[in-house]
Amino acid sequence: MSLSLAIFIIVVIIVVGGFALGTQRNIHRGNNAMAWAQGGLPLVGEKTTVRWLGSSVLQLKIQNARRPFREVEVLFVLEPRDIAPLWFLARARGRRDLFIFRSRLHTLPDFEFEAFAPTAWSARGREAQLRSQKWQPVTVHDPLVAYAPEPPSAASRLLDLAALSGCPLVRLSIQRHDPNFEVHWPLAELQKLPASAVFETLRKLGQQT
Repeated sequence: MSLSLAIFIIVVIIVVGGFALGTQRNIHRGNNAMAWAQGGLPLVGEKTTVRWLGSSVLQLKIQNARRPFREVEVLFVLEPRDIAPLWFLARARGRRDLFIFRSRLHTLPDFEFEAFAPTAWSARGREAQLRSQKWQPVTVHDPLVAYAPEPPSAASRLLDLAALSGCPLVRLSIQRHDPNFEVHWPLAELQKLPASAVFETLRKLGQQT
């Protein structure tokens, strides 16, 4: 066997093995996250559809959700552990496992508002988009920044409610178009809290819009 062929075989084994191990690890993390969520999902709906979107996103959908929600989508967005170069690059850019809650509400919000951590990978480019839409800065506590067409009186109340113990808010978005309501939290920190408390907080936030 030539040296070049031996190197090629070793590289293939490393790539395929890394893909298999990374995929397995994400599936394990996704299943753990789904099991955790079962403690809170009944607060927002009963019948949940589950599917994997690739190997890094686990999606839970509730078509007939409880008020104030009409439809709910929960995403566990995991690091791309199945492709080592992308994983290292993503981690260098601050990407970590993320919990995303999106909903279409029964009633359109009375106001629009968005707050986020400007360094978060899931909010990258969002500040420029909001400025281009002529949204105005809203004063909030660091490390968050916030924007709205007009400063809403409910901003402080919403952010206080979304500030879970030991789990920093990544993004909170309330808009008149779908999804009307969206919240991002880091998954690792969120799973340290009871799922029932997290989904009760989401329900209260939805009611405040």
